[in-house]
Amino acid sequence: MRRAATALAVGGLVALGACSDQIDLGTDSRVWFADFETGDLSQWQEGGTSAGGQLSTLDAQLGVVTSPTPHGGRFAARSAIFAAGRQSYARLFRAGVMPTDAYYRVWMYIPARYTIRQYWNVFEFQGRSDPANPGSYVYLWSLDLQTSNGEMSWYLFDDQRAAQYNPSVTTVAPIQRWFLVEAFMHQATDNTGQVTFWVDGNLLKDVTGVSTVPTMWLSWNVGGSSPEITDPPAEIFLDDAEIALTRSKQ
Repeated sequence: MRRAATALAVGGLVALGACSDQIDLGTDSRVWFADFETGDLSQWQEGGTSAGGQLSTLDAQLGVVTSPTPHGGRFAARSAIFAAGRQSYARLFRAGVMPTDAYYRVWMYIPARYTIRQYWNVFEFQGRSDPANPGSYVYLWSLDLQTSNGEMSWYLFDDQRAAQYNPSVTTVAPIQRWFLVEAFMHQATDNTGQVTFWVDGNLLKDVTGVSTVPTMWLSWNVGGSSPEITDPPAEIFLDDAEIALTRSKQ
């Protein structure tokens, strides 16, 4: 059921022409950065539409806002989905040939607790079985929220092996404040890969000794995606997104 529910995202990505491209690595730790201070979402398309952009269903909203107070500067992004029994998503993505070892991070703000019937994916990696073929998308690693005992708690989903990884201690999503979500990815097609997630600097899950990608082409997606949340719209705000070669010092 999960794969059927998320399959619509593939069509959205392909429709935007997300073909293989080389990401500019720059000369320092920072590979790419977006703070929305342009007043729009154009930073996500740096390098052309093949390197990044936005995608959303007709029942979703994605744009730049000034409220709540952004994590930094004047602007942040708002992703709002109306997941009422069918897949709804409003997402930003960067895609192409990424560094073999990199950190992906974004500040998030969730204004309220929502009742999540299946899952609410807010941070995801996708890949391709053939780097040159936009139609060969595969789902890799998803950081999701689920409703448990009235709270929204985190878990990591490994789509290649259809495995759910729960933190050793249940970790609840912060509400009505900015928090940092960061992931480390060591891309490997053999069993030497690693993926690690932190929330607010605290380790959520570390998975090692696995294949993390089918090829060295990667797409990083942030923003909401879900088939069913009973309190629409489900909003999440994003700010100060970054791909870097070193971990954040917060």
